[in-house]
Amino acid sequence: MALILPIIVCLVINIITSRVFDENNYFQSHLWPKLAALAVTGLCCGAVGLYANSRPPRIVIDEKTGMEKTEKPDHHLMFIKLEYWGFIFIGIALVLLVFNLTG
Repeated sequence: MALILPIIVCLVINIITSRVFDENNYFQSHLWPKLAALAVTGLCCGAVGLYANSRPPRIVIDEKTGMEKTEKPDHHLMFIKLEYWGFIFIGIALVLLVFNLTG
């Protein structure tokens, strides 16, 4: 999800800005749509991650041993939980904003 959400959000914001401003390259030529896409992606990753990781654990019976074990939901990318990717995307947006304001 941390890889798919940014792609979907960028495509949607690209389509919306192209239609609203009647310019095909509006997303590519302006900074604010990219910042908005990163912020929306961060919020979506945070919300989806909190929902997915807050679900109750399942009790599964191991076929080999016959013992019960609990499986907790663990949604992550590169050992970083999905809800923390939300902070990373928002942090990237803030870094982009600061560098573009100072440079």
